[in-house]
Amino acid sequence: MGTQAILIMVTLAILFGALVMVVTAIIGPKKPTPEKLAPYECGIQEIEAPRRRFPVKYLLTGMLFIAFDIEIVSFYPLAVLLRQLQLFGLIELLVFLVVLAVGYIYVWRKGAFSWE
Repeated sequence: MGTQAILIMVTLAILFGALVMVVTAIIGPKKPTPEKLAPYECGIQEIEAPRRRFPVKYLLTGMLFIAFDIEIVSFYPLAVLLRQLQLFGLIELLVFLVVLAVGYIYVWRKGAFSWE
């Protein structure tokens, strides 16, 4: 009964979201103005176009930092409960570290951390 209830709730949520999008597209206001179509950046008007674009490596490094940073935050709950979890907790920690190291080595080998 539990999985059926979850499936019903997920289906209802998807249908409700689709219904809201369709109704908004049909009866929503459509008054585009130059101000609404202009790019918005931090609440100020763009004075001049940027001299050059940011390299993709810069953005990739930022995204990888965020991903690995979030994974590292997962250590805190495990560190708090390590004495209670005993050997199982230590094995979990080592498995997590191996998975994290494999991902780190993979992106390193792909050259994601080089600026050249």
